[in-house]
Amino acid sequence: TFTVSVKSPVSVQRGHTAILPCWLTFSESAEDMEVLWYQGSDQFGTPVLLYKARTLDYSSQKASYAGRASFGLKEETSGGLKAGDVSLKLENVTIEDAGKYICVVSSFDDSDSASISLTVTETGHQPLLSAVMRDDNKVNLSCQSDGWHPKPELSWSDSKTALIPGNVMFSKNSAGFYSVHSWVLVSSPSEVSCSVGLFNEEPKETRMRLENSLEIYNGCISWNYLLKFYFY
Repeated sequence: TFTVSVKSPVSVQRGHTAILPCWLTFSESAEDMEVLWYQGSDQFGTPVLLYKARTLDYSSQKASYAGRASFGLKEETSGGLKAGDVSLKLENVTIEDAGKYICVVSSFDDSDSASISLTVTETGHQPLLSAVMRDDNKVNLSCQSDGWHPKPELSWSDSKTALIPGNVMFSKNSAGFYSVHSWVLVSSPSEVSCSVGLFNEEPKETRMRLENSLEIYNGCISWNYLLKFYFY
């Protein structure tokens, strides 16, 4: 008997190579076993990778993984199949590759499986800020950023504290990338920042400084607003 172990979750940037670690306990050899990898939604369909009779069988492989799926090493010192390492290597990872993967290992008289969650990330664009002046000496600031995966986190802050946005909205295009849009009301003068980023990654930040000055022209008093942008 043997047990299949995995290390989950796995996160990789789109276009890079992902290693989904899967191995047999006690470093038992998997050379004479059958190894099957499939996505969670394709449990009884076409496999991502199939190894049997000591060779890789590509005859039934899912077309979208052709030329991209093979065995990898869970660590550089791993002994590969001889040491029970049946990790899956995915090259040129796409957004569609994200999801749950099942690693199934079978011998003549035993079988075991385990699942791994793969997250595919894409860092979006620098947040864009725009301002609309209101009659009550407040400014409606909008923040938008496109090209993210998965859904990013958006936050507002000024020089002192976090700001509560009026709304945060997400949309998804046909390629699977997310856009986020939000707005907040602030008083002038002030310095406000909008940060957008993925969990556990450094966010992208844009700051806007609102400055105003008093002018008298032909006996009329008017406020002029100056907007300055800073990117981080």
